[in-house]
Amino acid sequence: MSSIEKTVASNIRRLRAQRGLTISDMSRRTGMAKSTFTNLESGTGNPTLQTLWSIAEALGCTLADLIHEQIPQLLRAGEGVRVDSDSSLGRMIAQIPAGTGVDVYEVTFLAGRKHASSGGRPGMTEHLYVVSGRLRAGLPGAEEILGPGDTYRLPEQPYLIQALDDTDAKTVLLISNPNGGFA
Repeated sequence: MSSIEKTVASNIRRLRAQRGLTISDMSRRTGMAKSTFTNLESGTGNPTLQTLWSIAEALGCTLADLIHEQIPQLLRAGEGVRVDSDSSLGRMIAQIPAGTGVDVYEVTFLAGRKHASSGGRPGMTEHLYVVSGRLRAGLPGAEEILGPGDTYRLPEQPYLIQALDDTDAKTVLLISNPNGGFA
């Protein structure tokens, strides 16, 4: 079991218990089988990023609350909790809990792959800042072309992001929690 699997398993168990929810409750809320959820809580599951978002929504918390381990004062390049998917490579680089509820991620969108998001929870705000490369982002059919220095507020509805020019696009993603803080 990797460090991230242990952290996620521990955080899911803790947050579920804090909310007085059973595994059956979580199964209903997420649409996952009880056995799948049990595996995740024992650290033997390998959840996708979308699965973690579903669990966070069911628990009324942020993705960072599920993957968070103590972030050190100095975080070197490449260090931090990984949040990779088939279309992007990411790491959590900060969690700002002081009443603001903002999570900060470094995300690299991989060239030639489309990243499809189901959108944020109601009231959640996501801002994407492009550090390098170019990408297309937005609602399907209404995407904007973004380059270094551009900032784009992503829609709450399902959206697409795709790196352009056969080059990965490096970004910083800021996600605000609609609850204005962390559990």
